[in-house]
Amino acid sequence: MRGLARAGKRASEMAFNAGGGAVNWFPGHMAAASRAIRDRLKLADLVLEVRDARIPLSSANEDLQPVLASKRRILALNKKDLANPNIMNRWLHHFESCKQDCISINAHSTSSVSQLLGLVEFKLKEAISKEPTLLVMVVGVPNVGKSALINSIHRIVTSRFPVQDKNKRATVGPLPGVTQDIAGYKISSQPSIYVLDTPGVLVPSIPDMETGLKLALTGAVKDSVVGEERIAKYLLSLLNIRKTPLHWERLVYRREQFNEEAFNSNEKDYRDSPRRRRRPNNSDALYVQDMVMEVQRTLCSTFMDFADNTEDENELESLIDSQLVALRKDTSQTV
Repeated sequence: MRGLARAGKRASEMAFNAGGGAVNWFPGHMAAASRAIRDRLKLADLVLEVRDARIPLSSANEDLQPVLASKRRILALNKKDLANPNIMNRWLHHFESCKQDCISINAHSTSSVSQLLGLVEFKLKEAISKEPTLLVMVVGVPNVGKSALINSIHRIVTSRFPVQDKNKRATVGPLPGVTQDIAGYKISSQPSIYVLDTPGVLVPSIPDMETGLKLALTGAVKDSVVGEERIAKYLLSLLNIRKTPLHWERLVYRREQFNEEAFNSNEKDYRDSPRRRRRPNNSDALYVQDMVMEVQRTLCSTFMDFADNTEDENELESLIDSQLVALRKDTSQTV
């Protein structure tokens, strides 16, 4: 993991130096939300701290940690389906060694969220006998999946017994900042248990540029805040330093073979139809799949043509510039 850490630091320095001006990580609404969260944390019987499984340290709100340390807490590493399972398991062992209740989840998976609910019930077992009404508070930085998790909890609980109007669900979106108010949802009647969804809040100042770029890359802040070029260069730096494009060569070849075999299938006919090419739907699964494969093919090709050393910062920057040019050309032709 030390090698990955060094690679990340190099990549972040190169990307941040790409320009884009000063970064405002802490918009105005976050200050008010942060104060409101702190006030309500005093009332919480249990805190569900949701982090991104891909960046379990960077996605922690360090300002809240002193308060959370004194509360019953479960650390939920969400988006485990997007994380490297080997690295994620090492993080789980790390948190367990620190005497921290930790579980990896996929907020969209019923079985995964059911496991989390079992842990919640276990942690609240002692409090249930003392309090008629219990409060579970969900906290985390923007876009780690807090609202998606609450919706899954709501769906699971209402399938067992009706506790409230099924339409009262948290708003979920792909961009950070969708939830800007604290909202409560009843998930149990006996005993009465409420879950509070809270806005995603960052710390007023990000401790280092690598943490900031990780948060941007995983969607905790909007691309426009950091700068799209910075984020793109950071991602390409990481991929090239780790030589990831080389691992895509066989994968791209297999996908191309599959597409050839499926040429006459209905899906292939639709994908290649003139109507589809004229008006691609960016949310269409096949279109996205095509775009991902095109990006992988381009990065693989440019990396294999690269004869210099990625350890040299100037040569690495030259490779990234050539990749960006190739990607812009390919995507403009695809769209």
